[in-house]
Amino acid sequence: MFKGERTTKKVIWTILFLTVITALSSGTFATARVSLSELERVPAAISGVRGERAAFGQAEFPPQEAVVTEVRHLEAALPFLSDQEIPVYVVRERCFLPGFGWLAGCTLPGQKAVYLFASPQYRSYTYRVKNGVARPERYAPYLAAYTVAHEFGHILRYELVSEKALQQYLSLRGVTQTKEDEWTSNAEEIFAEDFRWLFGSEKAHQVPYLCSARPPGEREKELLLKLLSGAESL
Repeated sequence: MFKGERTTKKVIWTILFLTVITALSSGTFATARVSLSELERVPAAISGVRGERAAFGQAEFPPQEAVVTEVRHLEAALPFLSDQEIPVYVVRERCFLPGFGWLAGCTLPGQKAVYLFASPQYRSYTYRVKNGVARPERYAPYLAAYTVAHEFGHILRYELVSEKALQQYLSLRGVTQTKEDEWTSNAEEIFAEDFRWLFGSEKAHQVPYLCSARPPGEREKELLLKLLSGAESL
């Protein structure tokens, strides 16, 4: 969560290498209850960012299959999630936050929607070891899965977990100090990363846990499930 020109409290960002976001819808489609829409420009509601053309076009967009697969995985892990009816928007621009870097996605408090952004990172490859042999694989599915799971964590925090309950969760988790202007130590980002780590798919786990706190375990999973089930306190 960031404030002002460089950071804004009204927007929760996912940092991960590179990315983008938009405002004018160019297409909408649904795949087995997963609602996906395309936007052409960075929404005006997102302040302090700069939208830029996706130089490599379609190759920079988050893969539709990877996005749908991750949403379905989360809905299978948390059946109540489908009732939330959270749409996903693929933005056809890159999005740059001055002083911070390229963004992979974001959510806006008060708007139940996930934004995924164009990024040259979707064209790149990474090495994965299979049967003892390192082989290059497209990085795109991992970046898309990570971003979807992380941003869904933000939305569920806004919709289902109060500020008081969030602070109680962090305290029980052993997080004694958070920093609003530092992504890795921000309370909202820790919650979203915990959600991604505990409920995301295997592809979402290909990205290491990125916050400064220790990765969550079964105890944190039980606490989150209790909060997401409607408990006002732990």
